[in-house]
Amino acid sequence: MESFIQFAQALALLSASALCLYLIVTLVRLNGTMASIQRDVSEVTRNLKPVLENLTVVSEKLKSIATQVDDQVSIFKGSLESVRRVARNIEEFEGRLQQRLEEPIHRVLSLVGGMIAKVVSFFGARTTTGHAGS
Repeated sequence: MESFIQFAQALALLSASALCLYLIVTLVRLNGTMASIQRDVSEVTRNLKPVLENLTVVSEKLKSIATQVDDQVSIFKGSLESVRRVARNIEEFEGRLQQRLEEPIHRVLSLVGGMIAKVVSFFGARTTTGHAGS
């Protein structure tokens, strides 16, 4: 029985030794993986700085472009408002011009119409009188 216990102890020590060797190998691999991750992270960090600087420049340029677009839109709106005012002024001018021209023309036409009516009535009255007297 004692030899069985010694055998079991030897087997347990061998198992513990194998487990320790496995853990050592696993820790070495884990250390290598961690070193690789650290290299990758430092490379990403090194490459990320210029990207962030470029992103800042790009965002400033976009901000400038947006401001310029806003300015152009404001100018365009102002131009449209000016065109509306000019169109409104032309329309008002047309109305005033039409009123100033039509009124005298109507007076002249009614005066000429009245004169023609009187001339026609004068000659019409004479011709009817002239027929009766013949």
